[in-house]
Amino acid sequence: MMHPDLLSSIDTITPLPESVHEIERVYHDEQTTFEDFVHVIEKDPLLTADILRAVNAPIYALKAHVSNIQQAISLLGRSVVRTLALQSAINRSFVINLSPYAITKGEFAAASEKQLALCIHWLIRKEPKWLHLLAPSAFLIHLGRVVIAKWLIEKATPSALQLALERTSSLFEAERELCGLSAAEVSALLFERWHFDPAIVALMRQSVDPFGCVAEARRQAVALHVICNTIAPDGSIDESAVDTLRQTIAREGLSTEDYNRALERLRR
Repeated sequence: MMHPDLLSSIDTITPLPESVHEIERVYHDEQTTFEDFVHVIEKDPLLTADILRAVNAPIYALKAHVSNIQQAISLLGRSVVRTLALQSAINRSFVINLSPYAITKGEFAAASEKQLALCIHWLIRKEPKWLHLLAPSAFLIHLGRVVIAKWLIEKATPSALQLALERTSSLFEAERELCGLSAAEVSALLFERWHFDPAIVALMRQSVDPFGCVAEARRQAVALHVICNTIAPDGSIDESAVDTLRQTIAREGLSTEDYNRALERLRR
């Protein structure tokens, strides 16, 4: 059961800015055009600059420098650019202190970016239609750690998580012991209260235990589960988990070859 104080802490989080909701509206509206999507982003110069800075990062391994939003969308797709817009908004809206997790803001950002990059490099060839759900989910699913850390600091118990880790076998179990929910489940609750895309909220929740899902939903939830467990909280690749995750990928009919190729890109 979720700790009641945690829900109160979630309710104090500042909602995402209106620009994000406008991007979401245009993204989901089938009547809008490519130009409409570009325009809503370019109305915000800071957002445009953040997206261009992100897409030109080495982690995405683009062969040419991207100088405008049109190019970014053409090369990475609307789903990825939408996710980078969310990244920019969150970076501007949140005070991020991950000291209860013993990781820095930079390490947390690196983990989120690597999860997004792994998602893109792994799935873009054979499952590109999944990216509209999996790209933002992969990037945002551990935002709940910011909420949990904030809650622990406010309670004056910042060391509680590290103590719980000494008693449990994983970070997932330590979060659940303290909060009643894992970081992924807190993220889902946060985005649900922000009236965000219900499909993304559902996918975040399903990824915690994806094997009870069926058909396409199961494969997408497994993919997100694999992405989350490949990248450690500090942004490194969890090499101890990779072999087991490869077995999961093969069993679920996903591409092990593309996963291995994506890992090699991240290791460079």
